[in-house]
Amino acid sequence: MTINERIRHLRKDILKLNQTEFAEAIGMKQRGASGMEQDGGTVTDRAIKAICLAYNLNEDWVRYGTEPMYIQEPTFSLDQFVRDHQGTDLEIEIMKAYFELDPDIRKTVLDHFKARFSAAAQAKPAASEPSVEELEAEYKKSVLGSARNTGSIASSTTEGTGKASKASNE
Repeated sequence: MTINERIRHLRKDILKLNQTEFAEAIGMKQRGASGMEQDGGTVTDRAIKAICLAYNLNEDWVRYGTEPMYIQEPTFSLDQFVRDHQGTDLEIEIMKAYFELDPDIRKTVLDHFKARFSAAAQAKPAASEPSVEELEAEYKKSVLGSARNTGSIASSTTEGTGKASKASNE
């Protein structure tokens, strides 16, 4: 099947559209759609992209007839995701049971937890960031404390040295 035949087959047999409807959906005039369906008719890259985008088609199918015809949506396995993050079988079953609940019951459960978490957050005192002045005072205190400790070590060393020198001089 040629690209022209595939486009005609898509429009006529699968989508069941006339040329005007098909052309409008891909941003063309009816004459352009007709030309694409003619054997040997030119099909531009822009037209191929527009057809693929409008109908979720695999570009390789439009161009070459390579299956699958439609773009396969990526799949997501919640079970695999939980296992990849060291979740247990029990945790998977809990999630499945939750999503099997009636949507109104799930909403009630969520509202309960939102209220509970909100109350816990309000009860916990907010840790405020220290001001620049407080940080500066803390720094000075630590520097002065270090200087005092160093001074006392130096004086006791000096005193010991003085006694030792007096003893050796006598």
